[in-house]
Amino acid sequence: MPAKKKVTDTQPEAAAPAPKRRAPARTKAAEAAPESPKAKAPASKKAAPKTPAATHKAPARKVTPRKTTAKTPAFDIELHRAEIEREAYFLWLSRGSAHGDAGSDWLQAVEIVKTRHS
Repeated sequence: MPAKKKVTDTQPEAAAPAPKRRAPARTKAAEAAPESPKAKAPASKKAAPKTPAATHKAPARKVTPRKTTAKTPAFDIELHRAEIEREAYFLWLSRGSAHGDAGSDWLQAVEIVKTRHS
């Protein structure tokens, strides 16, 4: 029996890439000197005609985000009623248990409890 032939893809070999060229070494004088004017593109912007309306426009305002201040919740007397009553009672006792100033004792007790919880 005859031997089988090996099938290979026969593609033509690609041409070898051309060797890369190295950029010429730059000297210090060449680095300090500006590039040639040919390398820079000329500025071809047309100046917009200036009209009185265009020259007297107000500058754009910057939009700053509003600062959100963390508000402390208002002091709720109902949540602290028992503590305020106790403080008012102690103030009444410290005054000698005299009648007639219950309102001022209450307000002073509210201030004491507020400072205690703030």
